Amino acid sequence: MASDRFLMHCLALLCCAMPAVAADQDDAAWFRATTQALWDAVTDGAPAVWDRVLDADCLITNEDGVVVGRRKYLEDIKPLPPGFSGDIRVRDLTVRSLGPTAVVHYWLDERENIFDQQLKTTYVETDTWRRAADSWVMVAMQVTVVPRDLEPVPNAAAGGWRELLGEYRYGERATSRYRVFVRDGALFGGTDPRSATRLIPLAPLVFYQQGSIHLMIFVRGRGGAVNEVRQLHKYNEVRMERVRGAHS
Repeated sequence: MASDRFLMHCLALLCCAMPAVAADQDDAAWFRATTQALWDAVTDGAPAVWDRVLDADCLITNEDGVVVGRRKYLEDIKPLPPGFSGDIRVRDLTVRSLGPTAVVHYWLDERENIFDQQLKTTYVETDTWRRAADSWVMVAMQVTVVPRDLEPVPNAAAGGWRELLGEYRYGERATSRYRVFVRDGALFGGTDPRSATRLIPLAPLVFYQQGSIHLMIFVRGRGGAVNEVRQLHKYNEVRMERVRGAHS
C-alpha cells in the first residue's frame, strides 16, 4: 500500500540520518561472546543456542546464496556425521550501533577434518541485530566465502603446456588478446605480460586463475588441437577463440 511504502521510506531516511557509533564495551563484549557461542553451536549441532537469539522473521543468506528463514535454518543445524570434525573461530569482530540496531561484522576461520583430510575455509559475515527488552535479537545475517588460490594438482601438467601457448580473443571485433605463456616454469595468462596471472593446474586442460574466483578450461576442437579457452566467470562461461599458436 502507498502508506506502507511512505512509512518505510521515512524509516530509511531516519536510519540514514542517524550516525553509526561504536557499541559500548558491555554490548561489544556480549556480541563477541554470543557470536562465538553461536558458531560453536553449529559444529556441536545445538540449534537451541540459535533459537534463543533469532528473531521470528530473521532472514539468513548463506555462503551459497540461498536465502532461508528462521525455521529452516534451525532445522539444518545438526551434529556432524561420523568421520567429520572441526571448529569455527570468530575474529576481528566489530560492532556499530545505530539507535536500537547494531551491525556486527567479523571473519570466521573454519577448520574441518573429513576422514583425515584437512580443510581450511575463511568466511566474512555481517549480522544485523535489534534491541529487545534488555537483550538483542538477530534480524538478518549474510555470510560469504573468502576466495583463496587452489593448490596445484600433482602431475596435472605432466604432458607439458606447449599445445596451450599462444593468443586468444573474445571475437573478431575484440582489440585485445589473451596471451598464454610460460614464465619461470609456470603457466601464465593475461592481456599484458606485466599483469598476467599464474594459471594453477588442476587437470591437463583445467586451471585456476590465481587471485580470482575463475577457472580457465582449454577446449580441443574436432581435430584434437586446442582451439579455445573458456573462463568460468562468476558462474558464467566466457569463450575466447585461439587465433595464434606459440610459433604462428
